[in-house]
This record gives sequence, structure tokens and C-alpha cells, in this order.
Amino acid sequence: MKLKSVMMLSTCMAICLCILPVFGEKKTLTIVSAGDAFMVQRFPAKYSVAPEMKSWIASGDARLVNFECVINDGSCPPAAWSGGTWSIMYPEVLPDLLAYGFNGCGCANNHSLDYGKEALFNTMRVLDEAGIKHCGTGRDMQEASAPTIIESPNGRVAVISLSSAFHPDARAGFTTSRSPGRPGMNALRVNKKYYVTKERLAILKDIAAATMINGSRVLNQAAGFTAPDAPGTFVFGGIAFEEAEKEGRTSWCNPNDLKRFKADIAAARAKADAVVVMAHSHNIRGTRYCEPDYYFEEFCRAMIDSGATAVIGGGTHQLKGIEFHKGCPIFYSLGDFVFQNSVTPSVPPDFCEQYSVPLDSTAKVAHAARSKNGTVGLHTDRANFLSVIPKIEVVDGKVVRVTMLPVELHYAHDWDVNGLPRPADAKASADIEKALVTLSAEYGTKIVRLENGILEAKAR
Repeated sequence: MKLKSVMMLSTCMAICLCILPVFGEKKTLTIVSAGDAFMVQRFPAKYSVAPEMKSWIASGDARLVNFECVINDGSCPPAAWSGGTWSIMYPEVLPDLLAYGFNGCGCANNHSLDYGKEALFNTMRVLDEAGIKHCGTGRDMQEASAPTIIESPNGRVAVISLSSAFHPDARAGFTTSRSPGRPGMNALRVNKKYYVTKERLAILKDIAAATMINGSRVLNQAAGFTAPDAPGTFVFGGIAFEEAEKEGRTSWCNPNDLKRFKADIAAARAKADAVVVMAHSHNIRGTRYCEPDYYFEEFCRAMIDSGATAVIGGGTHQLKGIEFHKGCPIFYSLGDFVFQNSVTPSVPPDFCEQYSVPLDSTAKVAHAARSKNGTVGLHTDRANFLSVIPKIEVVDGKVVRVTMLPVELHYAHDWDVNGLPRPADAKASADIEKALVTLSAEYGTKIVRLENGILEAKAR
């Protein structure tokens, strides 16, 4: 009897030792994200997704990209304005973008409503049919601001998408008991102010009086339609100036929007193991694209403070610095992942008029006019063709490692492959590393090259 008890005890101990690692092991939740995808044409026969890049993306539980495409078969009319180039992706192009292996995307950006609400709804529908999780746009602000949830065996990732670059008509509106919602995108409004000396402010006031640039504003303020200028501030042509000894500018988030986003992040974190914020911004601090604006730094840090695991920025086409705030990464911009905005298959008459060509011109003619036959524009700057694909590893809700695959977008190649990504060669990889080292140093972030050419970002 005693021997039987000993044997049973030994068996139980053996079973416990076998299952202990299973219960004690902590799962790693992996998030991979690419930059901005402005994709409008199919892969040419000579291009395929590089196995190295495909396997890197496939290693993520959440595999994200910023979707700067508007899916339109040509039947949706253009808006009278655009995010710069009217983004139009014919439905047959989408499978090629999805060949990279993404399972989620953010859709809030300056192109979201290039073809109006008809194309907005069409884009959402086609992404749904393709089984791709998406967020950032909707039939009202409630839908546009809601996170999409990506489920995986290693945990749940909530993704929220927003843009601070938008035409006023593109901003979604809330549904209330008294008003239907407005279709659009999840928008972050921004406040700006400029500082000038007492002498310069007096000059502005003299100019305003002489030109009557503020005439309507003065009348509207008197009638109560426009709020009075803030104390110590003079608004000139809609731009606020304030007297100061040191001249310059600043920007900050709209307080109501910031409060809303903080609440959205906290609510998302309550039902997910990680929260990713995909934030699109075209504002810069001064005259250098690599410097994020003041409000954007404020916003990104506030998102981390509210529970976000990472912020993935984009917008101005090139890499910006990386910051670790409370142990969580902020990528102020990943730059481009697919960049084909000079080969859209069609352009609206508004585009043609803007560049002084006949209203029914082909896209090729119109793009040539804008770029002066390829000699000026975004496609002439190699910096817009260098990027990274970060991999963020999360354990127990905490970021434990951030690594990055350097990629290059076929700069100065034929237009059929120009703008399509591939793993960076030695020179491009070195240039990417140099840029990130310089841009991230001011945020206290160290960039290290690993033996396999992968970059790792660490807080100093």
C-alpha cells in the first residue's frame, strides 16, 4: 500500500513537471507594421514579394499597413479637393498589396475621401470582403474612431487609426439623438500659434487695417458668430500671432479631440493585450520634413500615457526619429511602403486644371506636367524611398524588443517597379541606419545593427 502511494506520488510529480512549463511560459505577442501604402497598379511580371520581406511580415500576429488607397472602379466621382494626388486603386490591384501578408490596416489619412463618401464606403466593403481588418473610417465618428481587433493565439491587438491631415469635409461626425452622423475619417484637429516681436505685431495690425483682411472676422465677432481673439493674441487672416521676445511658432492638439482619443485608447486597452495607434501627420516643425511638429509629439506621448503599446506614424513620406516613452516605441514616421502616386491610372479634371492641361487629359500627360517630365517632385528625392518594417514583441503587455527590417522602394527604376518595396541593399541599409541613428538620438534612442542586417531600437 505504501509502495503504491509512493508510485502515485511520483506519477503526479512527473505530470506536474511536464505541464509546469506550459502554464509558466509567457506568450510573445508580435506586431509588425509597414509604412504608407499608396498603391495603384498591379505587380509587373519582373516583380515578386521578396521571401525575406514576406517571412518578416508573416512573423507578426498583427500585420499592419497604412492604407492610403481609395478603392474605386472608376464609377465614384472625385471630390473637389484631394490629399495631393487623387488616390485611386482599381479593385483588381488589392490582391497584390495583400500578397505581402497583411491582416490589418489603418485607413485614416489625407486621401481617405479623395473620391467622396461613395468610394469611402466602397473601400470599406472591399476590405471586408477580402477579410482584412480595418479602422479609421466609417459612416459616422463612432464607427471611424472604433478600434479593429486582431485575434491571435498569442493575444488580441486593438488598432486605432487617425489623421491630423485632412480637408474639413473629410472629418467624420458623431451620430446623436438629434442628428445623423457624417461619413468620414477619424480626425485629430490641431491648433497653431506664431510668436513675433512687439514691432512686428504692430506691422501686422497696420497691414490688417490697410488691407481689411480681417474685415469679415471683425463683423462676425461683433455679431457673435466668431469667438473673440484670445487675450494677448492678434488673428491675421485666420492665423494667430502673439507678442513675444523670442519669435517662432508652436502647435498643440485640439483639447476636445485629445480627450476623446485618450478615452478611446483606455477603452481599447481594457479589451486587448496590446493597442497600436496608427497616426497620419503632414505637419512639420519648421522647414525640415524629418522634424515632427510639436502637437504630434504631445499626441503620441499622450497615447502611450493612456495605454497604447506603440504609435506608428506616417504622412510626409520619409523616416523620422524613434522615441521610447515609458518603454513603448513611438515611430514618428515610417515613411513609405509602396509609393506610386505618380502613376495613378486616371486623374480628375480638377487635377488637370491645377497643372494647366486639357481637362480630359490622360493621367500620364497630367503627371508629366506636374513633375515637369520627371525632374521635380517627391519621386526625385531618394529619402522618400527608404523605410523600415518594425517588429514589436510584447510580453505581458510590455514591449520587450523592437527590431526593424530596412527596405528600399526601387528608387530611380522603371515606373512599373518604382515605388515597390524590396529588402534594402548594403548602401540603402547603411543610409537608413545613419538616418535613424541621427534622428532618434535626440529622443534618447539607440539604433544597433545586428549581424543579419536587422536594426534594433533601444532606449538608452
